Amino acid sequence: MDKANRGDDSESIQNQKLLLLDYAVSNGFLVHNVYVDDDLSGFSDRPAFKQMIEDAAAGLFNIVLCKSQSRFTRDMELVERYIHGYFVNWGVRFIGLTDNVDTNVKGNKKARQIYGLINEWFSEDLSENIRAVFKKKMEAGQFLGAFACYGYEKDPQNRHKLIIDDEAAKNVREIFALYLEGFGASRIAQILTEKEIPTPTRYKKVKGLNFQNPNNSFCGIWSAGTIGRILKNQAYIGTLVQGREKKVSYKSNKVVIAPREQWIIVKNSHEPIIDEDEFRKVQKIMEGNRRRCGKSSQNAKPHVLAGKVICADCGSNMQRSGVSRDGRTYYLRCKLSAKTGRRDCTPHGIAQERVENAIKSRIRELVDYALSDGGDAAVISQVMAEIGSGKDLRPKLEKQIVALNEKIAQIQKNIALAYADKLNGNIAEEDFLSFKQVFEDEKSAHLQKKERLERELAEAGLRRDALEEISALLHDYKNINNLTHQLVNDFVEVIQIGEKNIETKEQEIVIKWQF
Repeated sequence: MDKANRGDDSESIQNQKLLLLDYAVSNGFLVHNVYVDDDLSGFSDRPAFKQMIEDAAAGLFNIVLCKSQSRFTRDMELVERYIHGYFVNWGVRFIGLTDNVDTNVKGNKKARQIYGLINEWFSEDLSENIRAVFKKKMEAGQFLGAFACYGYEKDPQNRHKLIIDDEAAKNVREIFALYLEGFGASRIAQILTEKEIPTPTRYKKVKGLNFQNPNNSFCGIWSAGTIGRILKNQAYIGTLVQGREKKVSYKSNKVVIAPREQWIIVKNSHEPIIDEDEFRKVQKIMEGNRRRCGKSSQNAKPHVLAGKVICADCGSNMQRSGVSRDGRTYYLRCKLSAKTGRRDCTPHGIAQERVENAIKSRIRELVDYALSDGGDAAVISQVMAEIGSGKDLRPKLEKQIVALNEKIAQIQKNIALAYADKLNGNIAEEDFLSFKQVFEDEKSAHLQKKERLERELAEAGLRRDALEEISALLHDYKNINNLTHQLVNDFVEVIQIGEKNIETKEQEIVIKWQF
């Protein structure tokens, strides 16, 4: 920008003014006004342009003088609407100096229309080129948003890089921790509001950022929607997701959601705030809650099994339905049964304490068995020992992939060299095509092998991570006494409660584990 101060005309605008004023004086034109839209593109909302059209319609002048037709507009539709339409009716002459456009000159209309098409094509090509550049930047992991998401800020040394904002990141971690403890999004929002923690909108304003959120008029109050968006945002595990929205046309400011397959996702783009394992647990809980449509109390912490216990027959949530006289024992029953007066399902009533004891007992059995010399523990121990002794397959696979990449790069270089020899006349066209086919076949074989090795590498990584996770869980929960939300989320996917047998009084409890 060639300006000394914000609000000044740029050097380009100043030069255009001098050119046009000199022409007006030389031709004896009286200047009614100078209309300037600086720093605005031809397809932006241009306030001075709109004022000029209103003044022309009001008959305040009879000549519009521009440096060129493209300075008036690059939109062919506007050329036809104003230059060839309204201006004719209003008795307004249009002159473009540098491209010799003049509506008073007979035979000039076709030239004006051609200029209009060329200018519009130029705008379209420019728009596509800019989009392509932005896409490349996104694919390279550069952040292109106007504002960083809550918990991050733009690096002062590199505005395309996100760095952690410690003050806001502390609140993001608290949101995830509260959710894993069993609090719902509405209750978390209430907690943060009561603590007078600034919402993301207010926090940006406090930081001096010119941020506007048209959907949040009560920017001092946290909402469940804001909490939900934070809990689902992959940025907090270091993954940058961009390109989720796109303009319908280079002429329009209307924005629509792009298909998911067109989103640009770059992992490890910046430092994470939330551990990936913790993030994954949150997503699993949220998905389970959506599937079962379970709702937590707005004013209290949900019980430790909330959202995990379902009816074995209808799949509905088992909800609390009462408590013993001493206030120590809570009872669970089928939500559908309660809602329909037992018409569509039976109560499946059971004491919550009994379910919790069953879980603790089975977790202890699982841990004791796994840490003993039997069962899968032997397999786990063997693999972990192999990893510890350096027998991990991943380094070998990574080395082979690097070697293949070097071979593929060399083949590309050989093709380029052969093509250069063909251009210089050192080899004939048929020889070049023959060499090229050999190189392409070799490259294809290397690419297939590379794809296979990358699959093996991914599988080896998943296997190692899963075994390490299971081993850590087993040791963490070796001496379990009390159930916590964290423990239940780590071990239990869902608990199915069967109906009690009237004769035997037996009631089946089926626990499905996370691994």
